[in-house]
Amino acid sequence: MNGRKDHLGDPLPDCAVQRLGTRRMRGPLTDVAYSANGRHAFVIGGQHLCVWNLIEGSRIANRRVSEHRLTAATWSRDVSRALIADEAGVVREWRLDGNTRELGRFDTGRTSLVSLRYSPDENRVLTLDRDTSAVEEGDRETGGRRIEISDAGEHFNLCLYGPDGRTALVAHQPGHNVYHYDLATGARLKVFVEDYVCYDMCLSADGERLLVGTRHKSNEWRLRDYECLETFTGHLGHAVPSVAYGPDDRQVLTGSRDGSIRLWDRHAATVLRRWYPHQTHVNRIRVSPDGNRVLSHGGDGLLAETSLATGRPRLRWERHMAGVRALVVSADGSSAISGSTDKTLRWWETAGWTATRTVDCPGGEVHALAVSPDGALVAAGCKDGSVRVFEFSSGKGLHAFEGHRGYVRAVAFAGAGEVVSAADDGSVRVWDAVSGRAVRTLEGHLGGVLALAVSADARHLVSGGRDGTVRLWHLATGELSALATAHRGWVQSVAFGQDGRVISAGRDGWVIEWDLRDGREMRSYAHGVGVEDVLYLPVAGSICLAGQDGRVVVWEQGSAAPATGFAGHEGAVHALAASPDGRWLLSGSADTTVLVWALT
Repeated sequence: MNGRKDHLGDPLPDCAVQRLGTRRMRGPLTDVAYSANGRHAFVIGGQHLCVWNLIEGSRIANRRVSEHRLTAATWSRDVSRALIADEAGVVREWRLDGNTRELGRFDTGRTSLVSLRYSPDENRVLTLDRDTSAVEEGDRETGGRRIEISDAGEHFNLCLYGPDGRTALVAHQPGHNVYHYDLATGARLKVFVEDYVCYDMCLSADGERLLVGTRHKSNEWRLRDYECLETFTGHLGHAVPSVAYGPDDRQVLTGSRDGSIRLWDRHAATVLRRWYPHQTHVNRIRVSPDGNRVLSHGGDGLLAETSLATGRPRLRWERHMAGVRALVVSADGSSAISGSTDKTLRWWETAGWTATRTVDCPGGEVHALAVSPDGALVAAGCKDGSVRVFEFSSGKGLHAFEGHRGYVRAVAFAGAGEVVSAADDGSVRVWDAVSGRAVRTLEGHLGGVLALAVSADARHLVSGGRDGTVRLWHLATGELSALATAHRGWVQSVAFGQDGRVISAGRDGWVIEWDLRDGREMRSYAHGVGVEDVLYLPVAGSICLAGQDGRVVVWEQGSAAPATGFAGHEGAVHALAASPDGRWLLSGSADTTVLVWALT
C-alpha cells in the first residue's frame, strides 16, 4: 500500500490515487446476524468472522476462524455466541463481544456440513451433512452424538429444532420439502410442504408456526396439525431463498431471486412494501432487535441494511452495486463515466473524483460505452440489444437504437454523425446518430462480436469476435478488407495503435499487434491469463491491458517485458480508460469499483 487512502479512509494500493466506489460490506458471505443492540453485524464468510459497525459502515474486527472455508453458522438467543462449521467438519464455538475469541471445538467427521442449530436450551446442537443427508444431535461442548437420523435416498439441505427442542424439522430438496422427526426415537412424524426445493424456514416467536421459502413461493404452516395457513406468491423469478418473521405477529418478510425483499400482511397475504437491496438472490434476512431495520445478504456478495418502513439503506455510498463493464473519459478529461451490470451509468468529476450523477439505463445492464468526438453524446451498449444515447452534460436520454438480438458488447462513434455497435447476434451495425436509422450491417463473424474500434480518420473499423478472428472493414462501404486468425479463442478487445496498426487482445492471454494491410503479425505480448480490455496510449506510445487476474499491465511498444503493472482489484478488470494527457488511467472491475492510477 502507498499510504494514500480513498474517500472513505480505506487504504489504496500502490500507484492508485483514488477509488470510485467501495468494497465495504461486500465479499464472500455464508451467514449473518445482528448484535443484541442492533449496532453491529456478525458476518461469516470465507474463512473469517467479521464484525461490521452498521452505523458507520466500518469493519471493526476480522478474525480467522479456520484454515478451511466456513460452511454454516448458528447464533445463540442473545447473540453472545456462535457455532461455526467448516468444510473439514469441525464445529467451533465463538464468543461474540469485545473479546471475540474461540471458546471450544469438536470434530464431527462430516465434510459437508451445511446447516447447524443451537437447541432451545443451547446445551445441544443439531447438524446436517448434505452429502450423506445425515442429521445428528450432539452435546454442544463435546460433540458427543445423541442420535443420528438418515433417510435412505433423501436429499436434505437445512435443519431446524422444533419449538420444544424434542423434534427436528429438516428441509428436503426435491418433492415433499419438510420432514418432521422425533429426536428421541428418530421416528418420522410427518412429511409436508410440496414444491421443487426448500431454501429457508423459520419458526414464529411463539413456536406455533413455520414459515418456509421454496422454489416458487412461500408458505406458512401451523405445526399442531400441519395445516397451510397462507401462501405468499408472485415473486419475479419465483424462488424465495430467504424468509423471516416481522417485528410483530402481523407481518412476514420474503427475499426473492429477483433481488427484492417483500414485506407482507401475514393474514391477508398482500404485499405492504417491496424494495431491491440486491442485484440477485436474497440469501438471508434478519430483522433488527428494535424491529426497524432489515439486514440481508445476497448472491451479489453485498451485505445490506435497509429500513423496514421505507426500504432505504441506512448508509448511502456512491458506488456501483455490480461489476463495472465499461469506462469512458470526456475529451477534455474533466469527467468520466462508468457503466455497470447494475443497470446504471455514473458520472465522476475528475478534479476531485466525486460522483456528480447517476442515470438508470432503460436498456438494462451496460456492457459498453463511447463518447462522441465533440463530447456532446455518450452511447451505451445494453443487455436488451439496444444502443442508448444520452446527453453527456445532463445524462438525459435522447435515442434508443434497436435491432440487435442479444447483448450489445461494443459501441463507438464514427465521426459526429454515426454510431457503430457490435452484438452477440454476430453483426456490426452502423446507425445514423440523429435519426437512429440503421445505415448498414457488417456480417461475417461466426458468433458474437465482442469488440470494435474506429480509426482516427473514421475510414476504417476493426472488430473482434468469438470466432477468434480480427477483421478490418471499410466503414463507408461495409466491405471486409483484411482478416487475421492468430488468437486461440475469443477476441475480447481491439484498438488502433501506432501508424494505423491494429492491437487485439484475447481470452487466450495474448495481445497481438498487426499490420492488417498485409495481414502480418508484428509483435505479441503474453499476459498468461485472459485479457479483457486493451488500450493504446498515444502520449506514451505504450499499450495497456486488463486481465481476468485483476491486474493492469502497461507495455512499452516493442519491449520484451511490461514497463509497469498495477494490482489492487479483487476481481477481473473488464474496462480501461485514460486521460487525454496520459497522466492517469482508470480500471473498472468485477469487484464493482473503479481505481484511478497515476501513469507519471
